[in-house]
Amino acid sequence: MLFTEDLGKSLALCMLRHKDAAEKLSYWCREIDRERLSEREAYQKKTEVLLLSTLLQHYPDIEIENLTGESPDFIVRINGKRIGLEISEVINHFELKKREALINQYFRWVEDWLLTSDQACGIYHLGLDSRLVGTKHEEKVVKDICNAVMQQKTTKYVTSIRRTPYDKGVLLVLDYNLSLFDELHANKILNIIEKKNIKYPLYRNKIDECWLILVSNMHNMSSRYSYIQRPEVLKAVKSPFQRILHLENLFSEMLMIK
Repeated sequence: MLFTEDLGKSLALCMLRHKDAAEKLSYWCREIDRERLSEREAYQKKTEVLLLSTLLQHYPDIEIENLTGESPDFIVRINGKRIGLEISEVINHFELKKREALINQYFRWVEDWLLTSDQACGIYHLGLDSRLVGTKHEEKVVKDICNAVMQQKTTKYVTSIRRTPYDKGVLLVLDYNLSLFDELHANKILNIIEKKNIKYPLYRNKIDECWLILVSNMHNMSSRYSYIQRPEVLKAVKSPFQRILHLENLFSEMLMIK
């Protein structure tokens, strides 16, 4: 299942980039695997754990009491308090999700093809001319990416390439390409808060506080942004959540909305 493979690659990259959080992430994923969850449920929980890893940069002592709960997603202990965490990813570009899924599919195929090549080991950050990427060019794109990695130089579809050491195989990552005009409008954050406010009564059960954690996953093309447009509107937010945080996982910046 390609989406599961995408998640596995994302978790591996997260553990490499945040080695201080890697042990906890690995432990939590093993615990999820021990639970009797469907493939879909396990995928969802590991996705939430991946988003939760961003919070670990600011609250490294988090201990999860309930890994597989729902409403809220997790119950944790922070500074002696029993806190429910409801986690949601902020999607900035819904129109890019389909293209991103296709690019990830190409990357997984290339990684499998290069699995037996010791020379190719590494993490490759690739810039793609995504305008040329489409289902009609599937075979050409995959072959072109393979050539770029093996020769470590740009090709027709690969506009930039850089490699970092990694001895456990090949990982392909879409390189960051943030524009000064690639804003995240504050209203998109407000819309998520309003939807979660409606469900809040489901979350307050045998916990001291309930926090809403909003994460921009900068490893995903559809979630990336360069700045928040009109952040001042977030200051007037009304919500029953005791705390609302927006985090991004590229520079681990955190905005306390409430």
